[in-house]
Amino acid sequence: MDKGMLEGIRILDFGHVYFGPYATMILADMGAEVLKVEPPWGEINRLGTNLYGGASSSFHYLNRSKKGLAFNLKEPKALEIVKELAKKSDIIVENFKRGTMDKLGLGYEQMKAVKPDIIYASLSGFGLDGPFRDRPSFAPIGESQSSWLRLSGDNVDPNGPPVVPSEYHGDLDPGLYAVIAILGAIRHKERTGEGQLIDVAQLDVMIAQCGVSIAGYSLSGNLPWVTRQQRKGIGAWGIFQTKDGKHIYVAADQNMDGRVMKTIGVDEIEDGSDVFKKWVENQTSEDAIAALAANVVPCAPIHHIPDMLEDPQVKARNTIVTLDHKLAGKIRVPQHPVKYSKTPPQIKGPAPILGEHNDEVLKSLLGYDDAKLAELRAAGIIV
Repeated sequence: MDKGMLEGIRILDFGHVYFGPYATMILADMGAEVLKVEPPWGEINRLGTNLYGGASSSFHYLNRSKKGLAFNLKEPKALEIVKELAKKSDIIVENFKRGTMDKLGLGYEQMKAVKPDIIYASLSGFGLDGPFRDRPSFAPIGESQSSWLRLSGDNVDPNGPPVVPSEYHGDLDPGLYAVIAILGAIRHKERTGEGQLIDVAQLDVMIAQCGVSIAGYSLSGNLPWVTRQQRKGIGAWGIFQTKDGKHIYVAADQNMDGRVMKTIGVDEIEDGSDVFKKWVENQTSEDAIAALAANVVPCAPIHHIPDMLEDPQVKARNTIVTLDHKLAGKIRVPQHPVKYSKTPPQIKGPAPILGEHNDEVLKSLLGYDDAKLAELRAAGIIV
């Protein structure tokens, strides 16, 4: 198999929970060598009420393809080891509470002194400045303050409560922006030799994700739900229930009115009518989708996970893959979702066992021998 496009890039990863690990997982899929640094007890996402082979299901997904290191960073010698590894790395990623890395002696200015061209990605809730910079944050905090949750609620009922969407977009979306920023910084470094500090805030990203709604409000003075009410259409957009009790989503804009009418066998539908809704109610999910798709009307079944896993399109594109973990056994996870003709992504293996690659990394990168490793382990400096 061809090498990944980030082959030769090494990342020292201090990420935990979702935000940082999601970003570094993507970079690992693309060929980067990711050295995940954890404390002796493991990062917080290893823990939980439901553990599989000693780790949560989310840890298994978010930390695949990484090499696991476990150091006691309260020990000066462990910090020395980290700095030696930083000298041999291209990128550092961290999403600790603001100030934590500085207190450890591992902040940007401190690591820049060790490796002048380091790319240092600092991921946080509110960023490195501003009045809220020191506040703790999780995904729903950025989702809330950005208006994401209120906008989601308006999709259901503008007079009802905010709605929390599935999955933690306040972590995952900023994680994607962190990847974009890191790739841009790699390109800049290739051209100039300069590293830099990257500051990714959950709040900033989630506001960006609401950008279409913000622009619409700025220009019209109307919130998105008001604008939607003003566009009645023929009622062929949204969630519809079929006669077999299933649900489908149809996304026919006004330019597709003719296709919709051809599908249901009518020559005219008044704006705001329920003719289309009644047609769907008399179809099975499979029949409705087949008829709509035949007339190039965007539509899809609304799957839950078991049905999605068996979807023929998902199977055809190998979108779900199976990993084999030494302790947890087999786990099905999403494949890297982008196809590349020259540099296909590689999932190098499942999430590491705590400290699994300590010996391998310290021998290969720092030249430690078995006696040195035994000494460090006996002193509680490494796992």
